[in-house]
Amino acid sequence: MSSRIPFPLEKGDKLRLFHQLKHLSEEHEVILCCLSSKDATPAQREALSPWVHELHVYRLSWMRRLWRMAWAWASDKPFQVVWFTEPRIQRQIRDLAARSAPDVIYGQLVRCAEYVKDLHEVPKVLDYMDALSAGMHRRANNETRLVMKPYQWLLRTEGTRLARYESRVFDYFDGATIISRNDRLLIPHGDRDRIELVPNGVDLSAFSPAESAPEGDPVLLFTGNMSYAPNVDAAHHLVEHILPLVKHPGVRVVLAGAQPKASVQALASERVTVTGWVDDIAAEYRAATLFVAPLRIGTGLQNKVLEAMAAEVPCVLSPHAFAPLNLPSTGHAVVCQDAAAFAEAVDDLLGASVEARDMARRAKRSIEGQFAWRTHSQTLSELLIRIAGHASV
Repeated sequence: MSSRIPFPLEKGDKLRLFHQLKHLSEEHEVILCCLSSKDATPAQREALSPWVHELHVYRLSWMRRLWRMAWAWASDKPFQVVWFTEPRIQRQIRDLAARSAPDVIYGQLVRCAEYVKDLHEVPKVLDYMDALSAGMHRRANNETRLVMKPYQWLLRTEGTRLARYESRVFDYFDGATIISRNDRLLIPHGDRDRIELVPNGVDLSAFSPAESAPEGDPVLLFTGNMSYAPNVDAAHHLVEHILPLVKHPGVRVVLAGAQPKASVQALASERVTVTGWVDDIAAEYRAATLFVAPLRIGTGLQNKVLEAMAAEVPCVLSPHAFAPLNLPSTGHAVVCQDAAAFAEAVDDLLGASVEARDMARRAKRSIEGQFAWRTHSQTLSELLIRIAGHASV
């Protein structure tokens, strides 16, 4: 059960589920249920057809969504759970579960929990992915503009509702997964240590290193969906606060990712390129001199960091971006707290290309050993089998 159709792969939850489906389909018959505001396109159905036995796309009604949100203040559920939960579709999911009699249900993100949590006859596993409540509170704390006080209040309210919901919904499921150990510590439930770690992975064959060092002016690359608030904040921080402090001549920034918000597009200049959707994001890594991720809000293990390290690009990261990797604090990336430290690290690495390349190779070796999709998807498969087996005893 997914809140989105997991293709194209422009969002982290889509990427995670797509690769999990590829590997789960080798051992299991998968029925994929997706929520969407539109019907699945032929391209989406074609991309998913090798990995799923059945694909069911449930259209969410905009009118019903708006009606629910008008009354959401009176509920204690998170706004995003209200936004994605439609009683009409809940009934359809219950009917499908009765017809197909699945051995186990796997739901991605708490926003899908209402659809399956009361199907008590079927064992269930919830993928929290990240500690969404902590991410909301970080976004609220990062918003200091007076004019945005109502939005800050909304974020804090959603963070509080999510924390309560993350705790409450835990007991409806027979198992749970999450991407990183750091995020598991932020789930507000006494038995959170029972949540199994299933990290993200990286396609090592797709994100191969460049055959030779990039030529021309140095390029600082930042990637991600550029409508996602943590990425938008990081893009502005990189261009507005870090780049002006970089002393090395000719340095350019490339912001590569789908759906750039107007504020991100406005960052474009002679020194800054905003690409929008890129057909081959791996090519952007191979053309980059450094990967810079000054993420200040959000949670979870960043796919973009795994991809950069797999492509052997030296990385300058914030603690938010680096900590979920659970790698030694030195030797894999330069970790910086503020704009001045980021700029200094960029200048140092651009002036020491041999050391930068050695660090990138060390990071790639660690990624190869610890973040293969197949390894973590096998962990998920074993968990699903175990949960289904316990229910049948």
